[in-house]
Amino acid sequence: MRIIVTGANGQVGSALVNLLQAGGDHQIKTITRDNCDIGDRVMVRRLVGSFRPELILHPAAYTYVDQCESEPETAYRVNALGTQNLALAAAQNDAALLYVSTNTVFDGRKATPYYEYDAPNPESVYGRSKLAGEEYVRTLLNRFYIVRTSWVFGPRPTEGKLNFVRRMLQLGDERGAVSVVDDEISNPTYAPDLAAAILELSRTEAYGLYHLANENPASRFEFAQEIFRQSGRENVKVTPSRLADFPRPTPPLYQSALHNFAAATNLGIRLRPWQEGLADYLQLLPQK
Repeated sequence: MRIIVTGANGQVGSALVNLLQAGGDHQIKTITRDNCDIGDRVMVRRLVGSFRPELILHPAAYTYVDQCESEPETAYRVNALGTQNLALAAAQNDAALLYVSTNTVFDGRKATPYYEYDAPNPESVYGRSKLAGEEYVRTLLNRFYIVRTSWVFGPRPTEGKLNFVRRMLQLGDERGAVSVVDDEISNPTYAPDLAAAILELSRTEAYGLYHLANENPASRFEFAQEIFRQSGRENVKVTPSRLADFPRPTPPLYQSALHNFAAATNLGIRLRPWQEGLADYLQLLPQK
């Protein structure tokens, strides 16, 4: 199969490329910021048209969540218009498209994990720009998958910043103590697990909206505790705090856990508990 992967230098994109290459039976074209500005409609149309893919996997996004609040046009250009451009190119080349979206399309006020059928109500620029991408995919294509996920961590760090696991390890080693919020809850998700589920979904032709995240929602505080426990840093003191203690440009998102209902119920696609993915990830990092 001829497959385009966007954001190939990111955590999810690189995991997708690794799995596809290991499969050995695909022709792969990768899109990064170095070879294509997805916000440029003409550039996207030319690149996609020259490769003529059967499937476009689109995890690329502008993910600097706090910066989105002060740079909304950049967020919308990449996350909304970039996705529109790829959807149009997919339609022109008769390709299916799988778009990776986010838990931040919800407002975080629900007491229990969100189903695919709960109404989005994003309060951040990042969440609104990603939801705009979802809407372009829905309106422009018949053959599409929308995959929402959350709190991704993996071997390939997002350019210019550490993922949560690496940041906690860094702070723990430097300070011996960290303060982590216990009122922000979602699903830590290991990028290779997500990538494997995405590829399994993409083979089904069961088009639609899905939540794919590792099982067992947790608070940031619980996530940090497990990071230090599994990495042999039980001596690091972890103190619970509240989101209100750390004012940010982005509105707080208290409970945004995702319920993996549709894929598990209809297709048998399930992701393991995040604690198991964390164990695999920590084995890849330099040992203390």
